[in-house]
Amino acid sequence: MTKQYGRIIFSIIIAGSVVWAGPRAARAEPVRVRLGYGSALHGEVAKVLAKSDIAKRHGLEVEATFFQYGPPQIEALVSKSIDLAFTSLVPTASYLAKRPGAVVTIASLGAAAHGLVVPATSPVRTLQDFKGKTIAVAFGTDSYIDLLVSLKAVGLVRDVDVKLVNVPPNEQPAALEQKLADGVVLREPQLQKFLDRGAREIQRWPHHLWVIARAEFLAERPEIRRLLVDALGEAAIYVASHPSQVAEWFAEDLRLPPKLVEAIAAKNPLFANAKTPAEISVKVPAEIKTFASQRARELVEFGIAQRPPEFVF
Repeated sequence: MTKQYGRIIFSIIIAGSVVWAGPRAARAEPVRVRLGYGSALHGEVAKVLAKSDIAKRHGLEVEATFFQYGPPQIEALVSKSIDLAFTSLVPTASYLAKRPGAVVTIASLGAAAHGLVVPATSPVRTLQDFKGKTIAVAFGTDSYIDLLVSLKAVGLVRDVDVKLVNVPPNEQPAALEQKLADGVVLREPQLQKFLDRGAREIQRWPHHLWVIARAEFLAERPEIRRLLVDALGEAAIYVASHPSQVAEWFAEDLRLPPKLVEAIAAKNPLFANAKTPAEISVKVPAEIKTFASQRARELVEFGIAQRPPEFVF
């Protein structure tokens, strides 16, 4: 056999292999996933999915939209403008109270914090000192319910002993700076920003973070939940492994210094409690499910819902 003939035969074999391998190597088109995320710190995981190739490796094509806080995301879910929302308990509960079973909680992404703060010169020292005063808080949020629960615990009644005014998160810094209220409930990372400037914190609460998906979206695609959870887990590991880079990405949305975002994100139990990135889990823990049930009852108690919404996990 001549060398030229040998090369021809080899070329034919390779070409045949490519043709044969083609159908086996063919991959299904990635599933388009439209997600919404807000200014809460699990937005970092959303940014990773949008800016890295992690989603693509899991057969997903992500389209991410930034929202200032939870309620507008829920409106987007209702209108089917998004499929996933990086949100928290109260916006989810408010939606489920109106449309039972409409969304499913698929992942837990730890917790941040929100706190009631006052200017450095304020005479207020305790929550009881707010009697006869005004507090700015975003209605329909976890911050709002946490505040109501705490006011009740010290014997203060909203709109009787304490006036509450509805101020969206993006307007809360101005409310504090311009002293439009005696106290303002801020969430991280804005909370730490103003504490660094001298504001005083009266009370702090954990802000539990999770991801919900439209039940209809999941039902139409049998494998999509597993793909989403795997991608979310890998994205969370990426956040832990590349904190400075991810903080810089997310700081663009928040218009805050990346170092501040990075410092606050490092306190998230999702990352802080893991000794190695491989130990990070986005599975919804039992204690969060228990807290969700308690919060559902509190929504009824404070007139936010007529009956306790049932969370779906």
